[in-house]
Amino acid sequence: MNWLFLILTFLVGYLVGSVNLSLVVTKYIGKIDIYSVGSGNAGGTNVARSMGLGWGISVMAAEISKSMVFGCLAKYVFPGDLFAFGEPVGPAFTGAVLVAGCLLGNFFPCFAHFKGGKGVSVMGGLLIVLDYRIFLIVLASFLLILLLFRMVSLSSLLCGIVIPVCIALFYHGNPGWIWLTALSAVMCASVWVRHAGNIKRILNGTERKIGSKKK
Repeated sequence: MNWLFLILTFLVGYLVGSVNLSLVVTKYIGKIDIYSVGSGNAGGTNVARSMGLGWGISVMAAEISKSMVFGCLAKYVFPGDLFAFGEPVGPAFTGAVLVAGCLLGNFFPCFAHFKGGKGVSVMGGLLIVLDYRIFLIVLASFLLILLLFRMVSLSSLLCGIVIPVCIALFYHGNPGWIWLTALSAVMCASVWVRHAGNIKRILNGTERKIGSKKK
């Protein structure tokens, strides 16, 4: 029965994640096709490029809030501690499973022909679900890397290393902590995979920086 609840939690997360707010905003407010402008990616950064920084930040904040709210519902309300890990890992693991579903929905939204974003904002929601202190550490890391290198993609990728390390440090020693850390590592690795094109451009020195003009 616990596995059934686990699958249902993940599926609910997938449906929630499939409601891609970048697509909604650009299609119904901006009246543009986000796949044909900027980077062609259905994410908050491309919304900022095509509709302005304010809209981009709003979409990112809304995506973070969406995964956070539903993740917290899974963590605190239903179904709670699925595998009896106990506090603090058990409920956090269930919340993380729902956010993992949101991440998959963001990548491959069933409501948008399975063409989605790269999941960075969804990971922000995960951090708040787990521990606000981890969110603040990762946010500070993101901003510092962004300030130094002016590349959103690089900041996102390096934070993908910081996240599982922080989770391991915060939850180490509690029953089930290794499962929570492993799940977060898999999620971060999937974000890296979605950034394959960015990684190639970073290595080639052609990745676009904030403030630079498009060639």
